[in-house]
Amino acid sequence: MASKLKAIELFLAVSFVTAVGSQAVPANAGNDNLNRVDESSTFQSELLLAGGEGGEGGEGGEGGEGGEGGEGGEGGEGGEGGEGGEGATSSGNPDLDYMTSLGLMKGHLIVAQELIAEGNYAEAEPHIGHPVEELYSEIEAELPSRNVADFKPTLVEMQDLFKSAPESPETQQAITDSLAAIDGAVAALPEEQKQSPQFVMDVIVELLKNAAAEYEAAIANNQFVEVEEYQDSRGFVLYSEELYQNISEQKSTEDPESHQIILESFAELKSAWPSVNPPETPVKSTSEVYSLVSQIELRK
Repeated sequence: MASKLKAIELFLAVSFVTAVGSQAVPANAGNDNLNRVDESSTFQSELLLAGGEGGEGGEGGEGGEGGEGGEGGEGGEGGEGGEGGEGATSSGNPDLDYMTSLGLMKGHLIVAQELIAEGNYAEAEPHIGHPVEELYSEIEAELPSRNVADFKPTLVEMQDLFKSAPESPETQQAITDSLAAIDGAVAALPEEQKQSPQFVMDVIVELLKNAAAEYEAAIANNQFVEVEEYQDSRGFVLYSEELYQNISEQKSTEDPESHQIILESFAELKSAWPSVNPPETPVKSTSEVYSLVSQIELRK
């Protein structure tokens, strides 16, 4: 999970200039296989109740200056530890940073559930562990002030059960409980943030930046050499699109041109992850992925 935010920021700055000059609209190359795994997620319900506009994440994203501890991480100067780093940076907006960490948790569990559905428990296991090993520390100190109950024991129980009995009904219930706990933490965000399309777009952009960083970390010599990073990035893209669906109607009304470009960019971006298992060679180059993320950022 190796990523360097400064490098990302430089790249995105260049992409920004290029995109402004060209105003290119990416082709619609969506992949129908990229569907939300957690369709029953109470998080989306909370967003809809709050006006259909929630958000998750922050500028720190999964590639922040700080980092997350764990195996190595997904992006960021400090990073998750080890191979790279996945954790929220300090964006100056505590809500954004808080939501970023929660969003990264959701992305990990989304891809874990995809792998579980395929019976691939070995590859699912690290994704089950990342929320507590790498991300929980980013939000732990804030929970009391946000009136959110400590849910670390829930995440730990999920991880422990998965290691000992991944196929058991108790394990699946623990995953469900963990998703609900994350959604409960999201519900504690101020209403003005949950109802703000701008906040949601800020979250989406940070998650996508981290997805791009993970995607880059997964590739060497035009081959996927780090499957876990590929899967991480897929989960973040899936959840980012889910978030956009909650604000798409308002965005289409307020800025139809940007809305269309965002939809087309998402469709093309998702084609880089045709399934939870990486293709033999990358469908999109790293530069293409970063460029599409930049295009979405320009239209937020």
